[in-house]
Amino acid sequence: LARGRRALSPSASSRRIAMAPPKFKDLGKKPNDIILDDSKYESKCEVKTAAKGLNLTSCFTREDTKGIKGSLEAKGKLADFDITTNLKDDSTLTVSVENTTLVQGLKLKVDTAPVTLAIQKVSFEYKHDLAFLTGLYDHSAKDGPKVDLSAAFAGNGFSGGISASKVDPKNLGSAKPEFALQYDASDYTLHAFCKESGKNAGGSAMYKVNSDTTVAVKVAQKEAKLDIALGGTYSVDTDTDVSVTVSQDRMLRALIESKISPALKIKGSAMLNADKMSGHKWGLEMLYSL
Repeated sequence: LARGRRALSPSASSRRIAMAPPKFKDLGKKPNDIILDDSKYESKCEVKTAAKGLNLTSCFTREDTKGIKGSLEAKGKLADFDITTNLKDDSTLTVSVENTTLVQGLKLKVDTAPVTLAIQKVSFEYKHDLAFLTGLYDHSAKDGPKVDLSAAFAGNGFSGGISASKVDPKNLGSAKPEFALQYDASDYTLHAFCKESGKNAGGSAMYKVNSDTTVAVKVAQKEAKLDIALGGTYSVDTDTDVSVTVSQDRMLRALIESKISPALKIKGSAMLNADKMSGHKWGLEMLYSL
């Protein structure tokens, strides 16, 4: 180090990193991931490759009776702009232009339809040590333009925020804000949320038992219906994790993630209904990087 500069101690460095809040939508993500709240039960094959500064991703998915869907995505860089082209199986072509150099911490993104040259979406993200702001203007929504806004703040281990989604810009009074609060410690996380003017509210907690085992619980109430879920994740080894969750409605969810090789990852998921022999779901994902 140059004379006069003082190296940060590990504890000081960790405190600085912990101050930066996550996006509003990621508040509660740690316990919710263990509860398997956002698990998808689909068959998926994704292949990524890179050549001459261009990153290509081809993806095929099948979910229940929706049939097989495919997409081809290409990412590249032009000057200070990241260009992403996405072609779907229904011939829908979208081009996204992204810039992160105009202002430190600011990311701007524009999605366009190159055939009609129409702007479909405009979004921004601004990240600071104490705040994370996001915004989206969606001109392609079927029922008219919509706006999403969110703000998250952090300090002393706490993160909290407010969000409003799918707001009609001509009727801002129709917005239904959501609130969330999170506390992070070294071995546990606490999270609480409130939606729909209190009709949907609850909380979750995550606790790291040891280096291999983490458990979580979620309690939520929606329109007078109480939902409780318990879950846990166990690291079998450095390449394999197993997660299991059981909920009050007698649904058993399981997820296995394994890194078969440096280039191949496999995820297997299942949802079993303990009340009856029908309604079960399963999924298998293969992610391959060339």
